[in-house]
Amino acid sequence: MDLAIRACCYPFRILSYTFTFCCKLFNRRPRIISAYTSVGLLSCFLLCLQPKKRGSSKRPKPTDDEPNPTLIPDRKTTEVKENPRSIPDREPTEDGENQESIPDRETTDKEENAGHNEPYRVERTDLLYCEYDTTWETAQDSQRDRRPRGSTQRAYDYDFSRFENAAKDMYNYRHDYPLPMGRRYQRRKQGTDMPNLTFYVGERASEPDGFTIGEFHKEWRGDYFRLEMVHSFIQWIFPLQEVGMNDQAYVLTKQEIKAFLKDKTAKLNLQQSYGLMLEFYGIELSNLETGAVRRASNWQDRFDNMNWHTHNNLRLTRVLKCLGTLGFRHYQAPLVRFFLEETLVQGNLPAVKESVLNYFLFAVLDREQRRELVRFAFWNYKPREKFIWCPKKIQEAFLLEARFQPCRQQEKNNDIIETEL
Repeated sequence: MDLAIRACCYPFRILSYTFTFCCKLFNRRPRIISAYTSVGLLSCFLLCLQPKKRGSSKRPKPTDDEPNPTLIPDRKTTEVKENPRSIPDREPTEDGENQESIPDRETTDKEENAGHNEPYRVERTDLLYCEYDTTWETAQDSQRDRRPRGSTQRAYDYDFSRFENAAKDMYNYRHDYPLPMGRRYQRRKQGTDMPNLTFYVGERASEPDGFTIGEFHKEWRGDYFRLEMVHSFIQWIFPLQEVGMNDQAYVLTKQEIKAFLKDKTAKLNLQQSYGLMLEFYGIELSNLETGAVRRASNWQDRFDNMNWHTHNNLRLTRVLKCLGTLGFRHYQAPLVRFFLEETLVQGNLPAVKESVLNYFLFAVLDREQRRELVRFAFWNYKPREKFIWCPKKIQEAFLLEARFQPCRQQEKNNDIIETEL
């Protein structure tokens, strides 16, 4: 009897879930709960049919200094409604105090001097637009608002939802953590004596393993079993302003970062730690100045280990973040390009592919390098129509550039011939 009653309830559950989805689709979130009642089913259906209420505030008129460039000729752009709620320059913290907005770390000097009529310009209404992906922002957008903006279009796709969740984490990292990181971050130890810096200059031992930085470089190098099985060392070797799995590690502070960037010994030890971990992953640091990497002699065995132990994807994300924070941001793009080559072109690391596209790629602080990496990923991803890591408008731009590339090359050849004559 009990089973029969449950079986009769399933159609009503499916119906209620369907109307709940409709409510979410039409942005009727405050009244979704009523969909679970018999009266609420009809009310939600009628609510979805009603036109949306428009805000009383008007959208500010664009000035003459703000052009409206389009990517494809004869393509109509959709007017976007801005959020009327203004965002203050200072945002309150959990303690009630006001915290000044932190400058953007991913804006380069080239972009600050560049105009805002750039070849790539996306809108919030574009397909596959992600509110936390600032790769295609213009210099004007970077100076105007550094907080995530609501998207008017949502893609109900599992892969795109995973990308959006990852993009929020990488957005927080690239912009020096303007978003709150929760109570767990507040409970984490923050040393006043710069514990991460003193560890890297050899004046402090790690916890709970008890090794110094010199002992780590000497005793742990080549010990792949210990590097794989011990999970409490990575927070000391590559410290971040985020919490990790080791409760006895310290969160990196702003004062430590400034002091670390001025300490040559600490930076040299971090460079050695990076080379040690690359060797563990079957990669060799071939150029200390540019950060170029290549396969090591034991790459096949180490690649098999990465495919089997996927927690190394989290470690590599931490490594990339630490490099960008502590003075080695020029090491980021070569490593990400290497993983894109191995995953998309060679197909050697299928278990790392998703992390490369969702996390590694968007850990690169230099925006121009990140754009080139996205372009490389787009041309080598298969099937290309399922590429979701940049808006469709940008993908159309890549295809348009490829069509006119032979013509541009022919023009360059003609110029060279005329110069020689």
